[in-house]
Amino acid sequence: MNIVIVGMGEVGRHISGVLVGENHNVVIVDLNEQALSAAEETIDAMVLKGHGANLDTLREANAGTADLFVAVSDNSEANMLAAIRAKKLGATKTIARVSDPAYFESHRGIVAGMMGIDLVINPQALIALEMHKIVRSINAVAVEDFADNRIEMIQLPVEDVTLAINRPLRDVKLPSNTLIAALIRNHELLVPGGDDAILPGDEILAVGRIDQIPQVEKLFKRERRKFTKRVVIVGGSLVGKNLAAALAEDGIEVLLIDKDRDRCVELSHQLQDVVILHGDGTDVHLLEEERMDHIDAFVAVSGEDEVNLMASLLAKDLGADRVVAMVHKPDYGPIIERLGIDSFLSPRLEVAKQVLKYVRAGEVVGITPILEGQGEFLEFIAPTDARIVGKPLKDVDFPKGANICAVVSQRGALVPSGEYVIEPGDRVVVFTIPKNRRAVEKAFQKPRFGIL
Repeated sequence: MNIVIVGMGEVGRHISGVLVGENHNVVIVDLNEQALSAAEETIDAMVLKGHGANLDTLREANAGTADLFVAVSDNSEANMLAAIRAKKLGATKTIARVSDPAYFESHRGIVAGMMGIDLVINPQALIALEMHKIVRSINAVAVEDFADNRIEMIQLPVEDVTLAINRPLRDVKLPSNTLIAALIRNHELLVPGGDDAILPGDEILAVGRIDQIPQVEKLFKRERRKFTKRVVIVGGSLVGKNLAAALAEDGIEVLLIDKDRDRCVELSHQLQDVVILHGDGTDVHLLEEERMDHIDAFVAVSGEDEVNLMASLLAKDLGADRVVAMVHKPDYGPIIERLGIDSFLSPRLEVAKQVLKYVRAGEVVGITPILEGQGEFLEFIAPTDARIVGKPLKDVDFPKGANICAVVSQRGALVPSGEYVIEPGDRVVVFTIPKNRRAVEKAFQKPRFGIL
């Protein structure tokens, strides 16, 4: 696939590195010589100095023949103009990162078809939606939805208080229409077989029909409460505002803390059902007064990583049950895990994840990386005559290190058994390690010249 990427910030560098690693032909465009030099040292891609929205630059980058054009600089207007012009030149698909909320009528985070751009991504709205998922499933490390929110993946830590550990997976009675797609052990991802056992300290990736996932949480003693009652948010950023509004709509009591008095006054008019408190989220006395040990979740989403980390650590130390931090620098990830913060999200990585989902091959309609790319969930629409179609799954030569997790069809959403027969048009969710993706894709591709 021929791909042009405009903007060599952290989002652009991450996307470029992943796509080059997957053997795509990538052209990188940026005005900053230092950013281009750094990219050239680590990424095997063509680099081009120039303004990404300039027509001459776009022509020189061959944007008109690109299968995918991605504009992810820090300038919303430049990204939109670049994507619009690339589309007019002939680019097959275009994506623009747009941070200014003035361009959006909703808080969905992703909009298709805006001004002729195939996909427009709002990082602030996107991160708020992802944090809302985590707060909703309060015991999870991460939550992902597939197949139009009919299938859910939840990442759960495992302790030694459940009967599901220290026994072969084939002997673990999971709720119907669920399965364990993978284990995380010592930060390494494992795709288990029936003889493998879950050990204390592992994390599981459980996949299933969305109404059955709470039963998995119950099995692993991580049962979600009937109601998340109280959440404290530090930071009146757009992320904080959107998250507070979403939680308030769920009937949750929300306290939002911000140290900017004018911003607090503004938010108090915009968020009628949210308590706004002028104060410093890193003030231990303030947090003590707000009884961190009596809240269900603490979320730090200020614009400063250091503030978010400090506030999260203080809240955790004061007894907060669940702590989530927004961190702009993805390199902080390993440190955050060691500090004991339950979950963290990076707007830049979330944008990158959405872009990578859109890089489709064959009949793939979605790609969701897990654990910084160690594993990934693929969504397929099964085509007529593909090898996966028309026979029991147990008779399909499916690659090891990959699991068919769920199927959504006219018959409903389910986790298939070995006797299940996939039909053309079924939507199929597969978990795999990246090196097996091509083999998995091959099972879903239409035959060429009658042969696969």
